[in-house]
Amino acid sequence: MLKARSLWNLYWVESDGVEDCFVVARNSRSACSIEYQMNGFDFSEVKATKIMRVPTRVVNAYTRRPEYKERPWPWYVYGKKFFEGVGASFRTVERREEMLLGDIVYEVEDYAPCSIFKRRDIGFGALDELEAEVNLDYDDEDIWPGREIHIITAIGMCLVRCQQIEDYITNSFLLGISKQQKAQYETFDDLKKGWQRKTLGNMLRCIEEAWDIQPLVKANFELFLKNRNALIHGLTTREQFDIRTQWGQQELWGFLKFFDIQSRIVKKAFRASYYASMHFAVHHFGLPPGAPKRLFSRAQQKEMKMFFEFFTPKEDAI
Repeated sequence: MLKARSLWNLYWVESDGVEDCFVVARNSRSACSIEYQMNGFDFSEVKATKIMRVPTRVVNAYTRRPEYKERPWPWYVYGKKFFEGVGASFRTVERREEMLLGDIVYEVEDYAPCSIFKRRDIGFGALDELEAEVNLDYDDEDIWPGREIHIITAIGMCLVRCQQIEDYITNSFLLGISKQQKAQYETFDDLKKGWQRKTLGNMLRCIEEAWDIQPLVKANFELFLKNRNALIHGLTTREQFDIRTQWGQQELWGFLKFFDIQSRIVKKAFRASYYASMHFAVHHFGLPPGAPKRLFSRAQQKEMKMFFEFFTPKEDAI
């Protein structure tokens, strides 16, 4: 067993909110002392929260690096590789790099002191404590036995697809090229943010400002909107679709099966508009940095053609 003295811990050290940073130290007092020495904070102004014990393999790897040889621990953490070693996850959201460590999300400018910012706590630990404190039992209305849980799952899948469809629409800037939309939004990002605030019905009306939609496709969009609104706004509370009765379950399965087929068609149409928008952007502005030379697969290129089969620009509206 390792002696406590030989263990290193990772701390998040908070001070003025600007110079908060990660420090590796033996204990919290040692972690705070780094900020005290380097930035002149008083001990009362600094708080160190232990994140985790640094695994031995990560210690061994880091201590062989130039950064450690130049300034050994206790000290600040440098480099993404360290965080990869301790199990962090990474992603880019709206051009911002994020790191998830434990249940905390950090925004990252650089993997160095004063360049990582704590943004939000996903809060699993706090939620577990809250659930234990309120001690709420599930009511009968919240329990879904047998066939009912499968219907609930199907409803969830349909709701996710609705969100996917609306996301494809808001990212398809070609749909918003009417004179009215151009007057309202200056950039593609403005258009996207504006359309994210619209209802699906409003987005479909804005699309028709610039595009004639093939009649059968338009009828499908309108029926999808009607069924989508029914699904969102209380479908299972209607007597016809009573999820607690066998008859109601059969009615629900029929509705959901049709909605599944219909929504997949609608998603394909608006995914085609998204691909067409991206193709337009690449043709006029070039490939984004790091993108592959062949941006679309053959299947995506084939699907893209659907857009021009379904949508025809109105000459007087663009």
